[in-house]
Amino acid sequence: MVLFVLGITGRRGSGKDTVANYLSKKYGFRVLTFTDDVLAPMLKSMGKKVTRENLIELGMDMRETFGGDAALVPALCERIGREGLWAISGVRFSDEVEYLRYNFGDNFRLVSIGCSAKKRFERLKRRGTKGEERMSYSEFVKIEKSPTEKPIEKTMKMAKFRLDNNKTFSDLYRQVDKLHQKLGLE
Repeated sequence: MVLFVLGITGRRGSGKDTVANYLSKKYGFRVLTFTDDVLAPMLKSMGKKVTRENLIELGMDMRETFGGDAALVPALCERIGREGLWAISGVRFSDEVEYLRYNFGDNFRLVSIGCSAKKRFERLKRRGTKGEERMSYSEFVKIEKSPTEKPIEKTMKMAKFRLDNNKTFSDLYRQVDKLHQKLGLE
């Protein structure tokens, strides 16, 4: 069986999980996220709530303790193994990309998802996860400047493929279908 890993990067609310879930439903990708598969289970085992603030704090603590921005990636790579189609939603740091490229070589690609700040804020409020349903726009802007969010712009520039999620779901899905073709996974 073939191995292919697609890293998905983009700002909060840009549509990373939407793309990953579409890839899962239509093409059989298995989806991993840093939040669901690494950080949230750790927070729960510590008896803490899964909030944006707690996720950021734990992620930064792990990076400090284990060194570098790629501290969370080995846990995901262990789950991937050496076969299957995988999507990692939420690649944030350039060190994570480098680790994934080193680990999976030509079997890894990175795609970035662009979306306006206003649309992303509206989506986060509607989604209402991680305590964001009551967030004000000024809080949204403040979080955009946090240590876990600022590096995303640099990481997005490392992507060979780009998707624009400022329109409809069908428009985004068409772009994902074209990307799937370009990747030669048919």
